[in-house]
Amino acid sequence: MERFNNIRRLFNLLETQENFGCSEEKWDILEQNLNTKLPKRLRNYYLTLGKNVSINYTHNRLLKPDEEIGFSTDKYLIFYEENQGGVYWGIKEEDLLLDNPPVWGNYGNNKTPDWQLETKTVEDFFLLMAIYNGTLGGLQYHANRLGSVAPRLVEEIKKNWKEITTISWERQQFYTNDFDEGKNCTAIFIGTSHKEQFDSLLNFLKLDWSYVSYEDV
Repeated sequence: MERFNNIRRLFNLLETQENFGCSEEKWDILEQNLNTKLPKRLRNYYLTLGKNVSINYTHNRLLKPDEEIGFSTDKYLIFYEENQGGVYWGIKEEDLLLDNPPVWGNYGNNKTPDWQLETKTVEDFFLLMAIYNGTLGGLQYHANRLGSVAPRLVEEIKKNWKEITTISWERQQFYTNDFDEGKNCTAIFIGTSHKEQFDSLLNFLKLDWSYVSYEDV
């Protein structure tokens, strides 16, 4: 459950006792309709954070248990989709007995699927999507730079922040300073729930940002 606590910390939800999940009744009906038990960590996420709009619906989208989750023709349980429907994420049918199974993304289509391993666990996948959605609008304070980033600044980020290796890959890295290689950088996204942290990030990075959420205030 460490990853789910990371998500709560990112969205400043650790101090609240509010439940942001769907009902156990809806989840039980889903399992009955699918005629299978679903992974424990998938269930826990839906029952605790699954209805939070900022985390799950500001860019990519968590599918709803009572009307949208289901199997693809090649037997992946689909539960998440990219914001324009270009990618669907799911779990292999044979992995549904695992508590915390790998998540795969279909970067093809229904006729010619191209399934690629996205994360090694469901928990890592939900952290990945929370960061995507947070830095793309879900967090109160966020900004992005769509354009080249100087190699010097990339090295400064690597020195001052910790890489989240379980969700990073060659062409896209995630860094944090709040959770306990020579490539060109072509974009950067930042986000936080705290204004002072956001101002500190802006001051440290000193970029010509494409967008800063202060513009909407």
